[in-house]
Amino acid sequence: MVLGGCAGAETENRDMLTDGLSIIIKNAGTGRYLNMQLAGMVEQAKVIQLAQTRMLDEVWLLEQDGAHWRIKNAMTGRYISWRSHEAGGIIELKSMADESGLWQITQAADDGSYSIRPAADAGDTALAFGFAADDISVMNEPLLLEFSGETPLLAWEFIEVELPFGVPAMLPVAGDIFHSSCPQMIKDGDTYYLYIMYPGISIKESQDMVNWKSVGRVFPGGDPSWLAAEVPGYGIWAPSAYRIGDLYYVYYCISTIGSQNSAIGVAVNTTLDIESPDFRWRDLGMVIRSHTGDAYNCIDPNIIMDDSGRIWLTFGSFWNGLYQMEIDPATGHLIDPAAEPIHIAQRTVNNGAIEAPWIVRRDGYYYLFVAFNPMDLSYHNRVGRSESVHGPYLDREGREMLKGGGSVVTQGLLEMTMPGHASVFIDDDGSCYLVGEYFRTASLSDFPSILYISSIVWDDEGWPITALTPDIYLEKN
Repeated sequence: MVLGGCAGAETENRDMLTDGLSIIIKNAGTGRYLNMQLAGMVEQAKVIQLAQTRMLDEVWLLEQDGAHWRIKNAMTGRYISWRSHEAGGIIELKSMADESGLWQITQAADDGSYSIRPAADAGDTALAFGFAADDISVMNEPLLLEFSGETPLLAWEFIEVELPFGVPAMLPVAGDIFHSSCPQMIKDGDTYYLYIMYPGISIKESQDMVNWKSVGRVFPGGDPSWLAAEVPGYGIWAPSAYRIGDLYYVYYCISTIGSQNSAIGVAVNTTLDIESPDFRWRDLGMVIRSHTGDAYNCIDPNIIMDDSGRIWLTFGSFWNGLYQMEIDPATGHLIDPAAEPIHIAQRTVNNGAIEAPWIVRRDGYYYLFVAFNPMDLSYHNRVGRSESVHGPYLDREGREMLKGGGSVVTQGLLEMTMPGHASVFIDDDGSCYLVGEYFRTASLSDFPSILYISSIVWDDEGWPITALTPDIYLEKN
């Protein structure tokens, strides 16, 4: 089944607003929908208008507070608020539900549209939330303006929508969230850790999965000497940490841009607690190597234990796609380096642009999450699933991932671009999260990667839906 995609006659506005109502909000004058600058990922982000995205960023939840209302964004949990209570006052998003986020919502016209006015105001000469000019551009931001019931620029259509499988949400991450390329999360005790590729292999920690701080590196004394000897001019990419038995392993890769001259290495530790006297990552050397002309490229390592307890390394980027080889749990290295790698996913378009494999088990299936396309505005995540760790992995439409299949999991938003390379974290209570990076523009040199964490909800057919999944809602008729 496909979520969303509803077309046809517009939904009529409800006569009675209700607490918890999910809506999209369309300006009666411009015909554009309320949305967010920077996708609302920063406090006091401005509210903007956009063409309909059919994504969670334009869905709003009504919360009743006495005789008044709060309007909360479904993706970020922040509230529409005014910055200054005066004509021309900026409209922004805030996590604090104070007086500035409390509104009167009343019928504006016979067509069923509504006016949105500060709760503190009274009378017909008060302020209202709307546009000063009939301009459909993104730069036409709503403001607090002198209220007049005569202009459609101050009138809003509330269109009820349904989120059939629950509401995935972005966590309001804060702290050291910049430079978060190829993030992977693991938990030890009550502490969450992120392993990040830059700079070096960096480590960040949090007690609540929201507030993050940098705490060190895997190789604080310098990289192992074999890296430069094996791949001159290397960069370390895509680290990921796992617990196997009583030990922790971090797998990482080295390569140069656009090259198959690549290798995967591994290091071991007895603890993830950076304050422990036993904390030390001891490098175990190279696990697997690729050269120009090989069928595969040895980057983006991921470890998965199958139902029988066997451990598999999944890896690959571009070229012929993604492969697997078996790992010896006693050593962290390949059981048989001469074995033929198992081919599990491939693309034949966009120069074979598939990478960043991540496999998780859930309810009898293995789910293979991947990144599609080059690092441009089209970069995003997809998924397929199989009853076997080796595939065949099929997407929602039954297409094989060995033949280019994959169902979309993430899609970029305005100034929240390229949500691609990501991992999946499963917490102790079974809650699932997609942990990834995004950029504010397509210019990678101008902006660092930024951490995002989205909860995952699962639809009635067992497919993952994140806060960045397209066609996430249905318009009610």
